[in-house]
Amino acid sequence: MKKIIIIILAITFTSCNSNSLKKEFDCVTNTNFSELKEHRDFLKNFRIKVPKSWKTTHYYDEYSSEIYSADTTKQLTETIILEMAWRQGELNLDTDFAKKINDTIQQRELLKLTKEGYGTFKEKPMYYNLSEGYRSGISYHYLQVYLKTNIDEYIMLTSKIFGNKLTEERICESVELFETLELIE
Repeated sequence: MKKIIIIILAITFTSCNSNSLKKEFDCVTNTNFSELKEHRDFLKNFRIKVPKSWKTTHYYDEYSSEIYSADTTKQLTETIILEMAWRQGELNLDTDFAKKINDTIQQRELLKLTKEGYGTFKEKPMYYNLSEGYRSGISYHYLQVYLKTNIDEYIMLTSKIFGNKLTEERICESVELFETLELIE
């Protein structure tokens, strides 16, 4: 009987900690992006796939390596702007960290936090938040995902969504693309 209780507790604990971003944002269907192209960051810490037709740029220095991508054939209020970055620095995904991030979002970015949580993503500890507000008079949604990948390294995934048109769908499209992330270890 003890073994059964331990197994049930283990399954319950694992289920609670294996949050998927799709689940957190109620993304039920897969988006069919045509022809994805794999991009690897300059410092060879991760790979991610984005649509081949999107404009993608890379940046790096000795402490970070970033990939920016967006569908520039669409209006700003219809597209997604993605940033995927590896950064060197210690990261503790705790309530103090969340408070600092949220204070920055509210005070500097002038956004309101609408959703946040902890879990795992790609088998790594995760903290995410979604905020909204206005930029240049346009409705703006900002999704941040932090993954602790090593004691002094982390991955930050962000999605910027302007306008109110198909906001939830574009959040889910962002999450779908984030799911293509592969860590190079």
